[in-house]
Amino acid sequence: MATRSNPARSHTVRLLLPVLAIGLLLPLTACQKAAEKAAEAAMERATGNKVDLDKDGGTMTIKSDEGEIKVATSQNGQSVPLPEDFPKDVFLPEHSAVNSAMDMAGMKMVNMVSDASSNDVSTTIQKSMEAQGWKREMAMQAAEGSATLVYSKDKRQTVYQMMKGDNGGTQIAIRTGGEG
Repeated sequence: MATRSNPARSHTVRLLLPVLAIGLLLPLTACQKAAEKAAEAAMERATGNKVDLDKDGGTMTIKSDEGEIKVATSQNGQSVPLPEDFPKDVFLPEHSAVNSAMDMAGMKMVNMVSDASSNDVSTTIQKSMEAQGWKREMAMQAAEGSATLVYSKDKRQTVYQMMKGDNGGTQIAIRTGGEG
């Protein structure tokens, strides 16, 4: 499957990935407002854009001239909510805890943990996605308990990446949005 790259999205993603690391460290700091201001300044230097950072509990919103990114991370092992407009036709494994969710320029990313094996999760994803009209573009099995599935539908793409969890079960990363 040939993929088209979106230079604007690639540039934004490349610049904002270090920013996300800063944002995930904010809950660890003692002085929240000072940490937010320091993170804003670092992001502005990295991107060359004015950045507004707002942290509320486990949710962080980053706004710039290029758009908005929302990131929710689990606090004390609690599951976080999905982005409000997460597509209803993208399968999410049952009995899974959502560790983090991100909404970035129309792309949604969710990280989950399931008690089920990678093989069981992969089989369920395949059946559910195809039943909802998604076309499987790629299936790759790597190391034991590790797999990648790629689906497309209506100029959208969904990627599932699975790997065996530390305590058994499966860690699942889901990315969905427009192709390219």
